[in-house]
Amino acid sequence: FLVRNRSIHSVLWLLRSGPEMEANLRQIARSEFGLSDSALVFTDICPRDEHLSRLGCADLFLDTPAYNAHTLGCDTLFAGVPMVSLLRTTNLHDTSSDKDNYADVKKVDTEKLPSRVGASLLVASGLDNMICPTMKLYEEMMIKCATRTEWYNSVRSKLEASRETSPLFDTRRWVKNFELSLKHISSVEKGGTLDDDIVVKTT
Repeated sequence: FLVRNRSIHSVLWLLRSGPEMEANLRQIARSEFGLSDSALVFTDICPRDEHLSRLGCADLFLDTPAYNAHTLGCDTLFAGVPMVSLLRTTNLHDTSSDKDNYADVKKVDTEKLPSRVGASLLVASGLDNMICPTMKLYEEMMIKCATRTEWYNSVRSKLEASRETSPLFDTRRWVKNFELSLKHISSVEKGGTLDDDIVVKTT
C-alpha cells in the first residue's frame, strides 16, 4: 500500500515481526517503489497503555483488505486516527465493472466477515466516507488525507468528537443491546425455531 509515483513525504509504520520480514519488506520498498529504507518504520510490541498512547502519533490507519483490523481498528479510531478500509460493492468474480489496476488485490474477497469489520467500525464511528469500493479509490483516499490538510483535519476532529456519541464507543449501549438480543434469542428458541436472522432494535 505504498503510494506510488507521488511526491508525498510519508512513512509506513509497521509492527516488527522478525528480521527476515523486515529485510524483505525493505527490499520490496527499494526494488518496486524506489523508496529508501527510512520509508518503513518498524516498532516493537509494547505494554497496552503505551500502545494506546502511541497510536495517536499516526496520521492514518491503512486497513488490510483480506483480514481487517478488529481490536486494533477500534483502538486506532478511539485514539482519533482516521482509517481507510476496502469493501467491494461488486461480486469478486465479476470483473466487468472492476476498475482496479491491482491484479493481486482483485483476488481479495471482501464478502466474508473478517474483511468487512473495518467498514463496520467506520460506519459505527460516522466515517462512512472512508470506506472505498476499489483499491484505486483506496489509494486516492490515502492521497486525499495526505494532501488536503483542511479536509483531513475536519475528519479527524469529527472522529475525536464522536467518542462521546458514537455507538462504537458506547459500551453501556452495546451491552444493553447485546442483552436484549440474548433475551430475544431465548424467547424465539422456546418457540422452536431459530432459522431467521435476529434483529434487535437499538436503544
